[in-house]
Amino acid sequence: MVERGVRAATQFSVKDGRRWKAPVFTIWGGQALSILGSQLVQFALVWYLTVQTGSATVLATASLVGTLPQVIVGPFVGTLVDRSNRRWTMLLADSVITLATIVLAILFALDRVAIWHVYMVMLVRSLGGSFHSSAMSASTSLMVPVENLTRVQGVNQSDRV
Repeated sequence: MVERGVRAATQFSVKDGRRWKAPVFTIWGGQALSILGSQLVQFALVWYLTVQTGSATVLATASLVGTLPQVIVGPFVGTLVDRSNRRWTMLLADSVITLATIVLAILFALDRVAIWHVYMVMLVRSLGGSFHSSAMSASTSLMVPVENLTRVQGVNQSDRV
């Protein structure tokens, strides 16, 4: 049953004549650049902590804080994303990630940054990334014709490696 005002998402075929390549690959290209930027920020934060402290424990903790949330909440996020508006989920996740990063940049500018600040931002970025990537993966299946879905999902997975 579809709620009033909510359009039902359905799969379509190449035979429908719908143009899909330009929008999909525009979004995919933007996502590839965004993921690259996010990974660079994550690496820079881990590197900063390592250089500042010289501690292997801090390095390991930072790496865990940056990855473990996605591993823990990943199986549950897909269910939540499927029950919500994917566009708004991606927008909200990206906004939270951006806000956390801006707060950290301000702390750096004020020379008030502490290790726990970096850990918290890495945690927020990781959680937001898990929501965003789940919503993007689910959205891709609705933007691509059924005949090309396997190929496009293969390309979609290659940018996450």
